[in-house]
Amino acid sequence: MDGFADPRHAQPVTSWPEHLEIRALTAADADVIAEWRYDGAWRIYDPGVLSTDDGYLAVAGRDGGPLVGYCCGGAEARVPGLAEDPAHLDVGVGMDPRWVGRGHGSTFGATVLTFLRKQADGRGLRAVVQTWNHRSLRLTARLGFTPSGTHTCIQDGRPVEYTVVTLA
Repeated sequence: MDGFADPRHAQPVTSWPEHLEIRALTAADADVIAEWRYDGAWRIYDPGVLSTDDGYLAVAGRDGGPLVGYCCGGAEARVPGLAEDPAHLDVGVGMDPRWVGRGHGSTFGATVLTFLRKQADGRGLRAVVQTWNHRSLRLTARLGFTPSGTHTCIQDGRPVEYTVVTLA
């Protein structure tokens, strides 16, 4: 089940929304996201509690459709020790694990990037992906990102290597 939701936390999956929107993250959204659990090595991406005050946004079906993920831009998207780059807006995303691996990454990613490009004020976008996560690296490539380096930081007492990707 690499990367899919832990079945102990699974809820019935509704149909993927036809159109997505970015909206304010509510406290109820944050509670739902805090329960998301990924399987195997993807557990590192379990989001925990997101604050509605820290710039996190909900990605959901338009007109009250289901919550499918979240995104953020700026400082909240940076991993420890990664310096701010004035030429780029840092991008962070997370998708409901029930949707991971079901072919919706490009639609989800394109929706987030369209929104964050407007927030970037002409800057490029930058994201980091754990180097072992080939699936997410393929997705960032499909979305137009190119590798621009690596970054290693200590998380949970161990070194974690990220691939840094940028989009002009």
